[in-house]
Amino acid sequence: MKRFFPSLNSYNYIFCENAGGTQIPYHVVNRCNSVLKFNYVQPGNSNLLSKKLSKDIDDIYKTTNIILNNIKGNIVFGSSTSQLCLNLANSLYKYISEDKNGEIVLNDFNHESCISPFERIAKKHKIKINYWKLKDLNINYRNLFNLINNNTKIVILPHASNILGNKIDIKYVINEIKKINKKTLIVVDGVAFMPHDIVDVDSYDVDFYLVSFYKFCGMRISALYYKKSLENLIENQNHYFLEMTNKKLELGGINFDTAYSILGIKDYLLDVNNSEIDFCREIFCNVMQRFKNYEKTMIDIFHSRLENNNEIDIIECKNTEKIPIFSLKFKNYNLNYISLILNELNIICKNSTFYCDRFFDNYNFDKQNGLLRISLMHYNTIHQVDIITDYLNLFKKYDLTYNFSEHNFIKYDFQNNLEVLQNSFNNLPVDKFYNNKRLRTFSLLKIGNDINILGNLNFYQSSYYNNYNGNIEREYKNISTTILNNECFKNIVFMFNDIVSNEIKRENKFIQIHKIRVYANKDSTSLIPEGIHQDGYNMIAICCINRENIRGGISRIYDIDKNIIYSKELEQGEMIIINDIKNYHDVTNIELVDVTKPGFRDVIVLTTIG
Repeated sequence: MKRFFPSLNSYNYIFCENAGGTQIPYHVVNRCNSVLKFNYVQPGNSNLLSKKLSKDIDDIYKTTNIILNNIKGNIVFGSSTSQLCLNLANSLYKYISEDKNGEIVLNDFNHESCISPFERIAKKHKIKINYWKLKDLNINYRNLFNLINNNTKIVILPHASNILGNKIDIKYVINEIKKINKKTLIVVDGVAFMPHDIVDVDSYDVDFYLVSFYKFCGMRISALYYKKSLENLIENQNHYFLEMTNKKLELGGINFDTAYSILGIKDYLLDVNNSEIDFCREIFCNVMQRFKNYEKTMIDIFHSRLENNNEIDIIECKNTEKIPIFSLKFKNYNLNYISLILNELNIICKNSTFYCDRFFDNYNFDKQNGLLRISLMHYNTIHQVDIITDYLNLFKKYDLTYNFSEHNFIKYDFQNNLEVLQNSFNNLPVDKFYNNKRLRTFSLLKIGNDINILGNLNFYQSSYYNNYNGNIEREYKNISTTILNNECFKNIVFMFNDIVSNEIKRENKFIQIHKIRVYANKDSTSLIPEGIHQDGYNMIAICCINRENIRGGISRIYDIDKNIIYSKELEQGEMIIINDIKNYHDVTNIELVDVTKPGFRDVIVLTTIG
């Protein structure tokens, strides 16, 4: 599918935040460009351009009806599902509030767009709200049906959860609810479902169904389907003279600029199917079934490649069919940190609550860090799934055999190569995140036969490890490329990387590196305000490059119970490598020897990613 998407051919990124918005095929670009360039008029007039626009609008409705299989309902367009659902809830306020014994049923794993509008009306009119909550993340329909009774006015459901990635059997659920109370209205959020499966509102016999086309290769336009038989229940939210039309929920009319993208989606699906005939339901179903089958393969591979990583929990219902949306929680890693690394490795993803804050509240998930969501689309490749999971498996705590002893102290003879590396510290930028004067650069390195800098990674440590600058995204400039071929620098990096590779029993390819100069003041200067600490990685190394007019700065190593086991005032060319899981470390303060001259300590700190 890559050939259809300009962005997939222009960048070396892997798009994994498709549940937040998909990439756009050139068919959509062409359609939207065409209307903006050549047909930017109002419909309903007698000129040729207006007539063409009116004809295209009819085609937009026809295409939407085919995609949703709308046979006996109305379609309303809007800027977003949030706006359409707000319009819908406001239009049904009389129906909801007319019976003081009325009840509504909401759920806690839905996107907020379809929850808060109905919750507000219910609370305003003191209507009872029942929440379908999941026990142990298990989607149990019986628990939902137990909430339905003769007083139930409306039930709000996701067709697929945008946080769990699990599907609801909407046809079955609607049928069972109607058996209990045939008057109950059912509103279904189909936004997450539509890009991955075949929507059929007619077969579901659903009352209201919402979708967003920007989650399905289009632009930012959304649609609401509702049964024509429900028109009398809907209170007009539009201009008063539209009271007797099907425009009661379509405030401001259609955004033609974005609506044209629906025709682009039609063109795209026809191209995928290699069809020369007009767009029809059969073609749509054929293409979507192909997408669905392919995505099922991606889902299976994703699960299988992470199943041996005990660090990662996939937050999902294990017993319910999925779309390719995976929300991940890591036991020992901060998700802000992981997201930064992955995006620098060209994995476009995000950690967030994804507008599912109730879910986080009810299940005690960390809202500050959210969950890491990897959401795939039919244009992702199997090879990309392999890359994604390979990178995710970098974040793993190893049971390393490496134990600190005096043998871990390394003295390297830099000889004539040292001066260039030492001088490279003179022009480092100021580190603004500390009170005392210090200079710093930071980079993510890819290690192969050569050493390369990847992107421009920001630095992040959890407050669990760093009580001084924790939970702050710190921006530093990259280390200078001029030292990448310096023999001293290369030896330091390769030496550390070889030890790491030997410990984790595979070739290590990525290292984080800091170059730090800390100036001594007239008074004692703290090198690490966080005190005795771990950095949160598998292994770290501290290499002293230079000491100038200072005393102190003694590196100290502690066991897991924080008993000191080793101390050494590192001189230039001396390096300590530490198992950061089993050991703690700190450094004593430094002070000037001659207070009339400047003094500083230069170090290179190297860490694994995991």
